[in-house]
Amino acid sequence: MRFATCDSPPSEKTGKRVAIIGAGPGGLTVAGILICKGHQVDVYDMHPEPGGMLIFGIPDIRMPKGAILRGIEKLRQLGVRFICGRRVGVDIDFDEILEKYDAVVIATGAWEDIRLEMEGSDAEGVYYALDFLERVAKINRGYLGRNKMPRIGKKVVVIGGGDTAMDVAIVSKSMGADVLVAYRRTKEYMPAKRHEVEMAEKMGVSFRFLLSPRRIIIKDGRVVGVEFDRMKLGEPDSSGRPRPISTGETYTIECDTVIFAIGERVTLPFDDPSRYGIEVDRKNRIIVDENYMTTRRGVFAVGDVVTGPKDIASAIRAARIAAEAIDRFLGGRLR
Repeated sequence: MRFATCDSPPSEKTGKRVAIIGAGPGGLTVAGILICKGHQVDVYDMHPEPGGMLIFGIPDIRMPKGAILRGIEKLRQLGVRFICGRRVGVDIDFDEILEKYDAVVIATGAWEDIRLEMEGSDAEGVYYALDFLERVAKINRGYLGRNKMPRIGKKVVVIGGGDTAMDVAIVSKSMGADVLVAYRRTKEYMPAKRHEVEMAEKMGVSFRFLLSPRRIIIKDGRVVGVEFDRMKLGEPDSSGRPRPISTGETYTIECDTVIFAIGERVTLPFDDPSRYGIEVDRKNRIIVDENYMTTRRGVFAVGDVVTGPKDIASAIRAARIAAEAIDRFLGGRLR
């Protein structure tokens, strides 16, 4: 995967410094454009190496890492500096970033699992999708020992219908489990891409529809099943899809592992956006203009932290627009 737009760094430097917070596809794309325009680029990321969701979210079985790693290494050769294993807002103060750089790009994505509070949700054998995928990736890349591998059982129920649910399902299947995906609507309304669903089906993942989790059934502190509400489809909701409505009936599936994959929340590099003059919407997504500048001049944002969880291609498209705007801003050409 190519992030840089040049083969060698320009001989003349601008003297301008840019901080990119988040080394996922959006952040890496911005870095590749701006380093080729002669700016100094530092990329901060909470993970032990760059790549974000490309490395620590999407499993190897679906996305081989070779081309991504080569693209990142090219950025290093061009002069991009990566500061990994440190989280802005926790290990590094956001104020420090603002003071040191001429422009800042927030590309921190959506790394917080949405969690359902229900009976049994804290039992042994319950996992959450991003935690699960990130841990597996860190083990596979040597950052954690094999003894830290999630201990899934023989029968896994994945709750959710998006791409992340498919990722969790195929990883669990590759680990030898019998995997079932339960979704509250019908197949045609699953948010997962068709080819992701087809890949899961080819690997032997099974699906049950019109089921919404009611409680996790536990015995001696460990999962033994899930009780679901049977659903039916009603009138369209705000998503444009039919709203799932409980029929009043329940349905139980026996299992020894449950993985929730019902969505993610955006991850901000600060607790109080208003302190920095950065506006967010009711879902904590950063509000930007057509140039991807936030309501604080000189601070830009791209990717899931703006849109909520979305696809890689949209993050890259936004990053390209933002990078060109940042270059104009640094040159005094963006009003």
